[in-house]
Amino acid sequence: MAAVPPLTCYRIRRRIDGRAVKEFEDALEFGNSRVSSYGPIRGPGFVAQLFVTDTHPHEVRWGAFLKDGFGMELDLASASSPAAVLLVDVGSRRRDLYAFTFGIGGRFLLREGSYERGYGLRTALNLVYPRSAPDLDLARLRAIDSKRRGATTMRARHQASHASTFETFDVNRLRDEVNAATGIPADPDAWGRRIGGSDSLGLSVEISFDQLGTLCRQISAAHGRDDYQERFGWIDFVRPVDDPNVLRGVEAEVVRKIHDDDIGNLDLAPPEIVDWERVDSFHYPFERRTERAGPVTHPDLRLSDLVRLLQQRGKLEEAGIAFLRRHHIEAVDSGDRMVHRWTIWRSLVGEMELRGRIFILDEGEVFEVQADYLAELDQFIDRLPEAAVALPSTPISTTEQEYNHAAASAADLLLLDRRLVRIRSRTTPIEVCDLLSRDGELIHVKRHLGSSDLSHLFAQGAISAELLQMNVEFRSSVRSLIRDSAGSRPEFDVLADDVFDPQKFEVVYAIVERWRDRSLAEALPFFSKVNLREFASNLASRDFRVSMKQVAAT
Repeated sequence: MAAVPPLTCYRIRRRIDGRAVKEFEDALEFGNSRVSSYGPIRGPGFVAQLFVTDTHPHEVRWGAFLKDGFGMELDLASASSPAAVLLVDVGSRRRDLYAFTFGIGGRFLLREGSYERGYGLRTALNLVYPRSAPDLDLARLRAIDSKRRGATTMRARHQASHASTFETFDVNRLRDEVNAATGIPADPDAWGRRIGGSDSLGLSVEISFDQLGTLCRQISAAHGRDDYQERFGWIDFVRPVDDPNVLRGVEAEVVRKIHDDDIGNLDLAPPEIVDWERVDSFHYPFERRTERAGPVTHPDLRLSDLVRLLQQRGKLEEAGIAFLRRHHIEAVDSGDRMVHRWTIWRSLVGEMELRGRIFILDEGEVFEVQADYLAELDQFIDRLPEAAVALPSTPISTTEQEYNHAAASAADLLLLDRRLVRIRSRTTPIEVCDLLSRDGELIHVKRHLGSSDLSHLFAQGAISAELLQMNVEFRSSVRSLIRDSAGSRPEFDVLADDVFDPQKFEVVYAIVERWRDRSLAEALPFFSKVNLREFASNLASRDFRVSMKQVAAT
């Protein structure tokens, strides 16, 4: 029997782009590649067909560079990098396809959206932690891939020098999305010494080619179990929607809501951190430049304004999903120069229910959320106390800097906005807060409800508080800053005590927005709720008080 290479297996959907998979080629997309096909052939309980890219020997990419130095006589063997995908059908009455990819480019022969996302991850976790082995040593994971959404989306691969428990990898269950896991199967005789799962399942097993059908059925049976939910059930709380049929349903519902002006839980928000000092207004598609120079301006992003404009221009009926993905919103400065530009679709945020399922729109992606998880999250947000500090309302056109100056004067607060502190242990300066009260309220202000802006706000408050508690250099520098800023008002010297007591301080998150009678839980974007719960919980564990303030913008 020939040596068996490591295998990478994808589960092919039965329907791709809404159409049933009838032929092997329906799952493939060759692009400009020349591909040779072999088979189909029949094996015990399966039919298989192989597709291999036609490649010719060529000089390696780095060859010319080295020959510049060592001369053309440098002898470098020509390289050839074939790729292949083996499709295995184990269905008796209808297609039941599995794809095994080979070579660096093998997976790129699969049509986009042709395979089930996350299939390998759940299968691998079922095999590493089966319910049938309750006394199993839990130190069985070697690597975890995760993604954290916040002001910046962070992707990370955590690797351990030896098999470890999940907790070893410092992955946050509340904020991080687990994309892949590699571990030791509970039954190494059946599954090898190591198994990894993401969208695909990676495994090294000693089988013959004739056993491929049996292997596919074993993979299907392993995936069908729900063993992973005992220890990793939380990975199902929020899942990106990758099923084209479900995604099309969500997209159609968004379009329907826009056409029917039924946009209560949908809105527009910047999909990235915005420099609000530079942004003067927003421009929607089809606005005439003469209007831009006149009284028609949009100091804030509002879906209702866009819908009204499309109605006026007779464009609303054209606003399908392709329209939303093609047309852009511009953020411009006072000189009408573009500062930011995003598609309408990427700027849409909100929550919606469709056929009893909860979906989230955020930064151009669609996520499905378990209803009980969303309810639990909203309950946490609703329980956060309202700050007692009396912050004034403001016109929506007021910039964040202008608001902080006005609030400091109106509420007798110390203005610390843009007063940065540098310490040796940090590469970037830190803003302790925007406004400080004599009662130790560290007030952080953010205008608007964009996920990225709010994630930055919540992180800023948590980092500042943690450094005040843990870093003597930072605390000393902040005290000097407060004294310089307060001048003859010693009542603001809230760091006068030799010992720092976090219970004397309150982190206040103030958000300036048109609330339209919405509660905080109703208005916050989903991923902002996730981040707020994480940071608020950490601050509370450090004995800080945490509160929220909804500042009305008119």
